[in-house]
Formats: sequence, C-alpha cells, structure tokens
Amino acid sequence: MSMKRSLHVLCPECGSRVTCRTSEQMTRTVREGRMLCDNDDCGCAFVVHIIAVRLVVRGLAPNPELHLPVGRWREPANDDSPPRPANDDRIAADLVTG
Repeated sequence: MSMKRSLHVLCPECGSRVTCRTSEQMTRTVREGRMLCDNDDCGCAFVVHIIAVRLVVRGLAPNPELHLPVGRWREPANDDSPPRPANDDRIAADLVTG
C-alpha cells in the first residue's frame, strides 16, 4: 500500500498553510497554481509555478520532445563549492607564502 504525499506550500506573508484554489498546466513542464492563505486574518493570495527541472529516473515511455537533464534528487548549484573556513590556519599560511 502506497501513501500519498501532497505538496505543502506556506504563505509568504504569515507562514500559514495555503490552499490551491485552481491550477492550470501551462506547458508540459510548468503548472501554475493560484493559492489562498488558510489564515483568515491574513487573506494573502498569490501565484506559484511548479516546474520540472530535471529527471531523476527516466520513465518507461519517454517523450522524445522532452529535453530535461537527468540528475540526482538534490543537485548542487553551480556555485555551491564548499566554502573555506574563516579560521583555517592553512588558508592564512597560503596567503602569506602565496
């Protein structure tokens, strides 16, 4: 038995959960949803885009017109190299000896 999981979106104003009032498939990889905050004291309404950015596992009936990269669940951004620690003595020594 599989368990259904739903996408939980939070209100950008108050942080409460929101309800998707309507949604529309814009393209094969983009869906637009109109959201309404569940907090009656907030009442924020906003639009979200759900975008397919990469495939993790190719489907059994691949669409030849779909051009998405295949990657991992969590793909690091291009600039996500590990930062150098500010208190690393080796870095300071490298700067002095240059």
